[in-house]
Amino acid sequence: MNSFGNELLRETLRSSRMATEDVRKLFQQLDTDGSNALEKDEIMELLGRIEDMTTGERSSEDVRRYVTDYLFATLDSDKNGTVDLAELEEYVSTYGLVANLNVVSAAASPVER
Repeated sequence: MNSFGNELLRETLRSSRMATEDVRKLFQQLDTDGSNALEKDEIMELLGRIEDMTTGERSSEDVRRYVTDYLFATLDSDKNGTVDLAELEEYVSTYGLVANLNVVSAAASPVER
């Protein structure tokens, strides 16, 4: 658990912000069925592509899956099992895409105990 927490912290320190418009474009690229909604695996790929564009390096699949689970639970405000563009845009416009920072805060508590 300690090692995993340290890996999350490293990922947070190399994170970078991204413009809302760029996130919207990535969302639309991944929304291949035109439903205006992404499922959990697509959100994981969205995070990977954001990493590609911001840091040039993807985090491990374990870290990305953990971040995806946390972010998906946060973004799926209507709890319908998908994240639509409006939910993502609302989150990004309010908080910026700081999923890694949020996860580190959540993950730090159990590690510190």
